[in-house]
Amino acid sequence: MKSADEEDAERRQIQAFLAELPPEVIINILSRLRVGRLLYFRSVAKPWRSLIDSSYFRNLHLLHSTHTKSNLNLILRKESDLYCVDFDSLNDAVELTHPLMCYSNRIRVLGSCNGLLCICNVAEDIALWSPWIRKYRILPSLPSDRKRDKGMCLCGARVYGLGYDAVHDDYKLVRISQFIGWDTASFEGEVKVYSLRLNEWRRMDNMPYVLCYTRKMGILASGCVHWVVTRTPEPEMDRPATEMVAGFDLVKEKFGEVPMPEMDRKCQIDVGYLEGWLCIVAKYEGVGVDVWSMKQYGVKESWCKLFTVKQVQGVRRPKSIRPLVYSKNGRQVLLEQNHEDLVWFDLESQMVKSVKIRGLPDLFEATVCAETLVSVDPSKREDKEKEGKKNKKRDDFLAEGFKLVL
Repeated sequence: MKSADEEDAERRQIQAFLAELPPEVIINILSRLRVGRLLYFRSVAKPWRSLIDSSYFRNLHLLHSTHTKSNLNLILRKESDLYCVDFDSLNDAVELTHPLMCYSNRIRVLGSCNGLLCICNVAEDIALWSPWIRKYRILPSLPSDRKRDKGMCLCGARVYGLGYDAVHDDYKLVRISQFIGWDTASFEGEVKVYSLRLNEWRRMDNMPYVLCYTRKMGILASGCVHWVVTRTPEPEMDRPATEMVAGFDLVKEKFGEVPMPEMDRKCQIDVGYLEGWLCIVAKYEGVGVDVWSMKQYGVKESWCKLFTVKQVQGVRRPKSIRPLVYSKNGRQVLLEQNHEDLVWFDLESQMVKSVKIRGLPDLFEATVCAETLVSVDPSKREDKEKEGKKNKKRDDFLAEGFKLVL
């Protein structure tokens, strides 16, 4: 542990070194650092604090992290615990202290977006949380489910999806509560959306589809949150219901159908996200898993098959496979298998290699999350009028050469 004098001496050395650099070089260097170091550098000088706290720098840091796959982490959930694994090293699983620690019951990760995590406990207390800047916001509670119409059963499923509305600079959480009729033919999908900017829930038009998976959260891609759905609760004319993908547009706040690829539909499908694209994971019993990617959102012809993980005779069949992220060289894909293992899949050799991580839970759900400076405080989310003033401060900062007082 450094003494106060040692920290002050180190701070002065940093100031002296960086005072000789052009301001644009300083900004470029800072944008590449991890959040922990940036929080330390906020104390170096007031201009640094103003820069690091600005929306301009926050977005620059987020953009760099996204494009370079730097500052990535895996968040692993097991019951009431969360663990963090650094993607660059994949060495140790470190337990996190999260905002709902006082509850010993199971928690769920409802979504991840731009470094923010949304978690929920069994009492449906919901926290929007940045583990990196150690800030969180407990969302307003919702009243109990209203009395359903006659013939409609209680809530049979409840899922969520977190995303970012770039037009209104707003983070939104979508909640879908699904009710199935006692006749098993009718249904109702109640939709509510939480806005971080407004800090309130709003009721939307009902979802005109039936959820296929009652515990799987929505997948964010291209400004929409996606689920696997069908049109009816039951098969028609003894034919299995056709699975499809529906997305909730966070700007328009409406549902739409995603065109499906030309593929053998005798499979079980799931949705995923990989390298900025919406994915479909098609599982063929006893054969293997195909992973498809939509290179141009909403364009049917842009679907392409990325790779196939084949079922190997004599090897335990994978119950579930989720693509998480490409390696930095793009030659491998990290997969979560059966909620038990993390494996690298080599795209060229088609071989699978297990990843050994110290402290890895025996059962888990993995989420990819980047270290960012994104805030959960609506008061710090500048509107357009304030944004102009922020940009002027940034321009003044550059023009003055970012002078440090030594």
